[in-house]
Amino acid sequence: MKLRAYILVFLLVFGLMPLILAAVINLPLVLDRTSLFYQRAYLQNLRADFRDLDQHLASRHEMIRLLSKLPEPGLILGERGDADQIDLARARYTSWINQILADQRDVIQILFVGAGGEQRFWLARDPITQEWHPSEQPPQIPDRRFLAAGLESQPKTVMVSRIRVDPGAGAEDPRQLMTLDLTSQIGGDQTEHAEGVVVLTIDVGGLAEFYRNTLWVNHDGSYLRPGQPASGKPEAFEAFPGLEDIFAEGKLALWKGRQGRQMLWVPMFLTEDGFPLWVGRSVDPSPIDAFRNALIVRVLSIIFLLVLFVMVLARWIAARVEHFGQELTGGIGQILRDGQPLRFSWQGPREIRELGEQLTALAQTHAEHLRTARAHTRELEKSNRYKSEFLANVSHELRTPLNSILLLSKMLGAESSGLTPAQRRQAQVIHEAGRDLRTMIDNILDISRIEAGHVHLSLEWVELKPMLEELIELLAPMLTEKPVELRLSVSPQVRSRVFSDREKLRQILKNFLSNAVKFTERGQIHVSVAARDDKAYPIALSVSDTGIGIPADKQEIIFEAFQQADGSTRRRYGGTGLGLSISRELAGLLGGAIEVESAPGAGARFSLLLPLSADITQTARQAEAEADAESNGDGAATVDQTPDAIMPVSSSESGLNAGSAWVLIIERDVKTLVALTSDLKQLGLRVQTAADLDEALETLAEEGEGCELVLLAAQVSAEMTYDTIRALIAKGQEPHPAVAVIGPAASKSQIDACLDAGAQDYLSKPIDPGPLSALLARVLDRPTGLESPSPPAGQESRVEEVAGRVDVNRQEEETT
Repeated sequence: MKLRAYILVFLLVFGLMPLILAAVINLPLVLDRTSLFYQRAYLQNLRADFRDLDQHLASRHEMIRLLSKLPEPGLILGERGDADQIDLARARYTSWINQILADQRDVIQILFVGAGGEQRFWLARDPITQEWHPSEQPPQIPDRRFLAAGLESQPKTVMVSRIRVDPGAGAEDPRQLMTLDLTSQIGGDQTEHAEGVVVLTIDVGGLAEFYRNTLWVNHDGSYLRPGQPASGKPEAFEAFPGLEDIFAEGKLALWKGRQGRQMLWVPMFLTEDGFPLWVGRSVDPSPIDAFRNALIVRVLSIIFLLVLFVMVLARWIAARVEHFGQELTGGIGQILRDGQPLRFSWQGPREIRELGEQLTALAQTHAEHLRTARAHTRELEKSNRYKSEFLANVSHELRTPLNSILLLSKMLGAESSGLTPAQRRQAQVIHEAGRDLRTMIDNILDISRIEAGHVHLSLEWVELKPMLEELIELLAPMLTEKPVELRLSVSPQVRSRVFSDREKLRQILKNFLSNAVKFTERGQIHVSVAARDDKAYPIALSVSDTGIGIPADKQEIIFEAFQQADGSTRRRYGGTGLGLSISRELAGLLGGAIEVESAPGAGARFSLLLPLSADITQTARQAEAEADAESNGDGAATVDQTPDAIMPVSSSESGLNAGSAWVLIIERDVKTLVALTSDLKQLGLRVQTAADLDEALETLAEEGEGCELVLLAAQVSAEMTYDTIRALIAKGQEPHPAVAVIGPAASKSQIDACLDAGAQDYLSKPIDPGPLSALLARVLDRPTGLESPSPPAGQESRVEEVAGRVDVNRQEEETT
């Protein structure tokens, strides 16, 4: 990810995320609160409507107080006087009621109750003429507890009953469907004891007719329609699904239906049976929906504008920072790569200017140190070259007299020499000391070669079990005088052979066995070959002994040159301490590693971990690097030099102006690899190698542009070859390089299939310089100077020499 993307993500996360989270968290709350306020407004409006009903009932309080001030309560109640007087008083009272309650249509019944709770006199309003007159049928009797409370109340006190819902009476007279009663003592405070009460019945249903768009529902879901008889069926529960649950909770609630329909339900009044009387009013959600939509659109618009602003700001900041970073990394890269002092003249804040000055000083210091280090490196290389030459000369000078000493001491120590036993023993001591001296000289020379990088690998298929049996047979005589058992075990799951350097493997394992023999006085030495669950190192060659063991804190220094676990062991057992150091370096060259497990007194176990195949391309590149070093005169030629070491023909001599063009060779056969590399280098072309498709794609990605041609060795099967060609074309860099297949002689159909897959040409092995030159001319679009004459002097012999050292049997590899 680029720096610009990081800055954008950073600003979005730390700049906008808090705002976005706040909007996401608070916006639903704001919308819910707004909806709640809207509902409360509807509720207040509803209660304001019913507040008029309360005021109307309050006016009826004064009316009932007026009715209770009877001038002759005894006559009205029929407790005093004769019948004519009682009838006359009641008639005058009825006439008076018709005068003062003529327009009070909500009052439908007046009842006079005696002190004992018995009905004495009642008046009812005719539903047609609206006149008051004594009715023939007895009135609705109020609740006995309500009457008792009225009789016991204080004078001038008006008591109001709960609403009475009577569907039966409402069926005969709709005015009786929803009623409530008001009661007050007769006579007010004129008497000491209450002579009775007057009960005024109010038609609540008639009053409810004035509240439009309002539904009255009983607790059982039946509608109470003013002026109409009650059905007694739960019609409201069917019309409003879920309303029954709202009624069960008994709280104010908002019912929501389909298509945005909403109803506000309020338990407004209590009935005589203790259940609430519910009032429902429709709520218009369109204003709140419009507000919600407008709020959401505005919030999203603000967030979008902020995101756009942040992206523009991030792009500007990223461009500034990216320019600064490119200048910084480019300058530092140039300092590290070329060692040239640079000056960073940056403008801006004080910290930036100070950073530029410090980097300028650091660049100058680094340039001086780099010049000093390069001079010191040249001195070290020269000293190392002199050391190698000196060791080679000393080896030659020492080996000649040492071989004579070994030969003569061996002859003198033989029984047929004619010497006495004491003299023969002295000759044998001289022979053993000379042999140890030769071993020490060989180890020192090996360490010198490894440090100088002059160790070459001869890769071949190595059968593990025969090689180990030869080593055991070689070292077995050293254990004839010790009670030590030497045995070999090979796991059946392990591969029988590896592609590696046989001599280097023998040298490593011989060092392991020599140490085991040296430090083991009794017990056993076990050589084993086992398989491991490790893709990098699937094979382990181990040597275990029951010797003196190695302390844990000493298991690292034993791999250093001239070191042993204890200085006293060198005096007791002898040795230079170079064997394990050489073994570790050789194991690294073979692509493996060494592990040690040991404890004092419990013996030691040294394991060589190996891959199934050493890196052939690494070996070829090593030979190429050494050939370049030899062509530049950096060191003397060694016996293992490769054909790549021949001085390449310059591009001007070959007629090819290659520039930055290079060629990638995907090949495992070292003979073909070396020959092609030599031919292409004569043309001044840079050559890279790869062992398989994955490594080739990685090389193309790392090396960048400039690859003009890929020489692909034919795979195990034709289909694999076609798939590899397509993969190189599809996954390679743009523009992708040309691909040519090299392999054994093929039929025309096979060649045509390769060309159909995307290849430019098919070159048969051995590669003829003529077709190769024609292919390069087509690919590079310029003439080449590659011809078919014999290679320069010495080159053919050196090719054969490397081919002899690194003999890769392609048929064996494909079979494996």
